[in-house]
Amino acid sequence: MKKKKSVEDYLKTIYILSGKKDVHGADIARAIGVSRPTVCVSLKALEEEGYILMDDAREVHLTEKGLRIAEETYERHSTFCQLLTELGVDEKVAASDACEMEHAVSNESYRALKALVALPARSMKSRT
Repeated sequence: MKKKKSVEDYLKTIYILSGKKDVHGADIARAIGVSRPTVCVSLKALEEEGYILMDDAREVHLTEKGLRIAEETYERHSTFCQLLTELGVDEKVAASDACEMEHAVSNESYRALKALVALPARSMKSRT
């Protein structure tokens, strides 16, 4: 898996799912809408790159390296979702757009947008 976006999407999905239950390939396939064989190939690559571990029960676990990337990606996603919904964007559209933005925005721009989200609500509304 060489694509940064794909790696981040898989790790974020594993992170989200692991908060609810044990994670298996079938769970990931359902969550991201791809086939189980596709997930199997991707998980093998993620394991080889040191982002995940799979135990004897075939449960997927994030390594420290994978967890760090998953948390960062999830935080970016949440920040963009919040910003967009506060600006009046429909929640489903905001979630979809945030999924793209979390990978595309530079760290500098992200920090600036995150600071904007942290402003009191009345400050945000006066800017729109």
